Amino acid sequence: MAGNYEEELNLIKKYEDQFKLIEGYADQLKLIDQLNGLHRSEVQPNRTQQQNQPQNDEVMQTGTPSYQEQATNDERRSEEMVSNEEMQQHQRDLQDLNDAATALFRIPVFFSHQNLFALGPPVPPFTKQQLFIIRMFKEIKKVLLFPRTLPNTDQYPDTTLENVRTLVNSSYGLATALLVPARPTDAGEPYSPLLQIEPSMGYQRGLPLLMVLENAMVPRVSGIWTGQLAPFTPLIWRSEAPNSVEQFFNSVQWKEALQNWAGQVRSGYFAQTAPEFEYKFNSHD
Repeated sequence: MAGNYEEELNLIKKYEDQFKLIEGYADQLKLIDQLNGLHRSEVQPNRTQQQNQPQNDEVMQTGTPSYQEQATNDERRSEEMVSNEEMQQHQRDLQDLNDAATALFRIPVFFSHQNLFALGPPVPPFTKQQLFIIRMFKEIKKVLLFPRTLPNTDQYPDTTLENVRTLVNSSYGLATALLVPARPTDAGEPYSPLLQIEPSMGYQRGLPLLMVLENAMVPRVSGIWTGQLAPFTPLIWRSEAPNSVEQFFNSVQWKEALQNWAGQVRSGYFAQTAPEFEYKFNSHD
């Protein structure tokens, strides 16, 4: 009997321990449910809060922004400004690359002409002669040739004749215009002697020549400007006609002479820059 009684007591203690564990689990579950309820009440506001929310938003929108909001807005604006500046700089860089790439395909030519200040005033309105030189410069660039002249585009630390020789030797064609100057040279000459020297050096070098002469200068010129055979015969610009600059550069005579000269310049350029030996893999050779 004593043994059975002790066994019953042990069973009772065992069940009591299990009941305590179950009660502990129940308390934990209740606590978890309470916490979940609090979390849901925070996440999902009641109807009164939802109804008042738009009003609070309107108050915040119409009210003065806080310091933190102001700092955020300023930072966003600065980022947008930096982004725009970067885009503009990027576009400028691409344009520079395109300009540089385009300039590589312009063959250099020597554009020999009188100084613009010798043809008229240094400030607008310009004379017909000044406008003619500017327009001729643009016309040469249109055929993808790069007009060079002293001292506007090129200058070397040598004497004038040495500079001219350097420019002639590094060019593949020569264009020149002799127009009526606004006044004689300091030596009393009708035009600068360089207008004789530069075309002559180009002719001696064998460069293709494009020569334009104003009609009022025909009786006053000599040397290379007279007695030349085609295609070196100077084109005559009749400056007394109304709108004479536009008429000359829109004429068939000018366009034909310009294209013929540009073709000779390119042919000479490719002939001089071609490789000395050409390797052809042709079974018929």
